[in-house]
Amino acid sequence: MPITATQLEKRKERLGSSDMAALLGLDPFRNAYDVWLEKTGKLEGQETNQAMDAGTMFEDGVLQYAEKELGKLTRNQFRSAKDRGIPLGANIDALLVGSGIPVEAKTAGLFGPLRDVWGEAGTDEVPDRVIIQATVHMICSLTDMCHVAAFLGGRGFQLYTVQRDATIVDVVSETAVNFWNKNIIGDTPPDNTLPSAQSIKRIRRQPETVVSIDQALVDAWLTAKDFAKAAELVKDEKEIALLTALGDAEGGQCYGGLLTYFSQNRTSIDAKLLKVEQPRIYAQYARTSAYRVAIFKRAK
Repeated sequence: MPITATQLEKRKERLGSSDMAALLGLDPFRNAYDVWLEKTGKLEGQETNQAMDAGTMFEDGVLQYAEKELGKLTRNQFRSAKDRGIPLGANIDALLVGSGIPVEAKTAGLFGPLRDVWGEAGTDEVPDRVIIQATVHMICSLTDMCHVAAFLGGRGFQLYTVQRDATIVDVVSETAVNFWNKNIIGDTPPDNTLPSAQSIKRIRRQPETVVSIDQALVDAWLTAKDFAKAAELVKDEKEIALLTALGDAEGGQCYGGLLTYFSQNRTSIDAKLLKVEQPRIYAQYARTSAYRVAIFKRAK
């Protein structure tokens, strides 16, 4: 069962398992700056994407598989270590009835090849970020192991077991305490890092406010844009030369491989025509989305 809106809000009151993976540099999508922005309430709400929705929908099936392999489960459990001075809390997918051993449900490779390395079932050979998540579950549930049930694209259901590692527990606990005290309570952004592009888009901004910024930052950005534009022009020129070399052929062979230039089809809706011929249908399904664009106007 997916976590509720109340649970999402509660996440701001402590660090969760995915937060710790980000703080330790093991999350490919988030980093420490992203976690700081989220925990200090500086971000707008996040819309889900297809991969996130699929993970939520498949979770129940993964837990059914885990229950078949491990025994009866209690779903969607929260455990915290804050009473022990560690600002950690975990929404655990399930706990084994009786032992209280946590079970983490994962899906991967549903929309393409596996990005992470998953080893043989029955081992602890899961991605490092999952090791950290499992460790947080163990810290919060006071257990010495965590089962990871997964559905992997091309491999099906797999079951792994992560054992408690004292060194990793110490690293996670110390990092959590230091980050919470310095960055969250002190409301200080992490050093030597920048937020992800996704977080930048979600920052709450005050309308019609202007602040002072370093001209060097603007100059560096403009220079990078010029380089990117020049590189795009060079790429286009080289591609034209390459396609010219094909003549009227659809492919070209070289010692490094085969270049192909095949025709492809794409189906799309003609929005302009739909608006003219079926305005009511267009109005029913049209959606307006807001977005921001960085533009620099030179001083006169």
